[in-house]
Amino acid sequence: MHPDPACFALAVRRRAFGRALRVTGVVDHGELAEHVDASNHDTRSTGPGEGRKQGRTTDMGTR
Repeated sequence: MHPDPACFALAVRRRAFGRALRVTGVVDHGELAEHVDASNHDTRSTGPGEGRKQGRTTDMGTR
C-alpha cells in the first residue's frame, strides 16, 4: 500500500488488512490512518520532486 489516502481508503473498504495479516475480527487501523494523513500533508507541502523519496511501486492487486 502506498501512503496515499485513496489507497488506504480502498484497503479499509475491502478489509484488506485483516486478510493480509490473517487476523480474525476487526483490525484497528487508526494509527495507520494518522500516518497516511500526515504523509499526505508532508508531500503536498514540499511540492513535486521534493521531500520523501519513493521507491519502485508495483501493482499488488489480487486479481
